[in-house]
Amino acid sequence: MKIKLTDTNREKVETVFTEANGKARANTLRAFAAYEVAKEAEQMLEARGIPKGKRKGAAAFYSPSGPARAYEYAMTTTCLRIERGAEGWHLVDVTRVGIRAGHSGGTRLIVTKPQVEIITKRALEGLIIAA
Repeated sequence: MKIKLTDTNREKVETVFTEANGKARANTLRAFAAYEVAKEAEQMLEARGIPKGKRKGAAAFYSPSGPARAYEYAMTTTCLRIERGAEGWHLVDVTRVGIRAGHSGGTRLIVTKPQVEIITKRALEGLIIAA
């Protein structure tokens, strides 16, 4: 599956989430989550100095936080993965998973090696490395 996250594709994206969630109503993600994660991931790339023309290939994974530590069982929830194309973000996976107590959820950014080089160069900019 690869669905571009645009307004015209909102219905397709919602259908994917509905199918992944099945009968579950609690601890589920909906289509708006994919759009919010895409916005957040784009801001993360911007903050790290990755130019728009070099963002293709990045990806982001999102899962909610796990239940309270007192909860003994895994909580079943929805997680998603998106990938950055040349023109924007694409939804590539929506899955129901079990998350244990104490799991720190949120958005995890996945970058390519050339993107790591850009981030590293920017982080070291203006520094002189002592031998």
